[in-house]
Amino acid sequence: MTLTNQNILKIAIAAVLVCGSATATSQDTLRMTLDDCLRYAYDHNLTVQTAELNKQSAEADVSNAKWNFAPMLNASAGENMNIQNGGTSFNTSAGVNANMTLFSGLANLRTLQQSKLSLQQSELKVKQSQNTIATQITQAYLTILMNQERLTYQQDVLKTSEEQKKEGEVKYNVGKILESDYLLLQANYESALGNIENTRLTIENNRLELRNLLCLDEGQTVGVVDMQDDDNTMQLLSMEQVIRQAEQNMPDLKISQMNVDLAKYNVKIAKSAYSPTLGLSGGANYFLGGTQLDQTSGTMVNGGNFSGTVGLNLNIPLLRGNTITQVKRSKINLRQAELQHNQTALELRKTIEAQYIATAQARNQYRSSQLMKDAYQANYNVYKLKYENGAVTTVDLLTQQDRFLSALNDYLQNKYTYLLDLKVLDIYMGAEN
Repeated sequence: MTLTNQNILKIAIAAVLVCGSATATSQDTLRMTLDDCLRYAYDHNLTVQTAELNKQSAEADVSNAKWNFAPMLNASAGENMNIQNGGTSFNTSAGVNANMTLFSGLANLRTLQQSKLSLQQSELKVKQSQNTIATQITQAYLTILMNQERLTYQQDVLKTSEEQKKEGEVKYNVGKILESDYLLLQANYESALGNIENTRLTIENNRLELRNLLCLDEGQTVGVVDMQDDDNTMQLLSMEQVIRQAEQNMPDLKISQMNVDLAKYNVKIAKSAYSPTLGLSGGANYFLGGTQLDQTSGTMVNGGNFSGTVGLNLNIPLLRGNTITQVKRSKINLRQAELQHNQTALELRKTIEAQYIATAQARNQYRSSQLMKDAYQANYNVYKLKYENGAVTTVDLLTQQDRFLSALNDYLQNKYTYLLDLKVLDIYMGAEN
């Protein structure tokens, strides 16, 4: 039996489909909703884990700042042996010393307050990283859903194209249609087959992207679950509601304000160097010196002494040029933080407003493209009936099919763009956390 180029192409495409299917089934597929993906990413994504480690580091800084209020305690001990003039002497010493800062211009207190504020900021940065990864995961997830829905339509078109090709072959054999019409039907079928394969490959690539965002093990893949996308779940709130809730929820503005507060603490800490420092110190020491070994009795002679000390130390800075420079630099940093906060507030509101306008535009495009898709689909169905009855040519039929597929692609793109934009607004407002 001789294989034509066309038959070889069919066999090759079928083999690719079978191999792709076998590869997918050999993988460990996890059926996950969008919420499942977000929860999993919050625990496993590397970016979020890095933010969590920064939070733990901030917790350690708070603990370290608390220890600045505790006294420093040191112990020491020594033993020396001297041999001279035929005699042996020993020197033994032991002691415990402590010192504690009683006042240093409230520097320790402000350092503790600053470290606690840094800890709060690190918690907000964890939320900020979660928002970023949530947007990326939502986009990847919805892209998979969009292509899966496109694949469903493409499979219907393939089935119709296959039937048209078979009917066309019969008509061509009996002379009812031209060879050119039959070749068009064959090309249309091959095109539909190729579209399906391309969409399947795109879905696999989308799943790989989602797997990487989730930090799944190699060999695991995600099977997405269809989302409810009726009119109730695709409603857009007013701009005022969105802006108000987003500004209250998004961590960016709070993080920026905390940078200002941290800079204020830096100014106070720098100024504390002008203040006197009062410290308390004390110690207990035992010394046993000049002890000699009695050669006759074999015992140690001479004794030791015990002493204790306690005192207050007051240091008054008279001239510190570097302190003046540090205070000036900290004030500059504070002004920079205030300007950056104002800029962040403007950019944040601009971002929210731009996202809202883009969502409203996507909604309008989605609604109009839905009507266009339904209209072209109905028109295409009519042309299929006309073609079966011989009322239109093959070119007319395929032209209407192309228009329907173009309208379908626009509809799917606009639908999932609108869904993504809505989800981004939900993330801004805290609905996805």
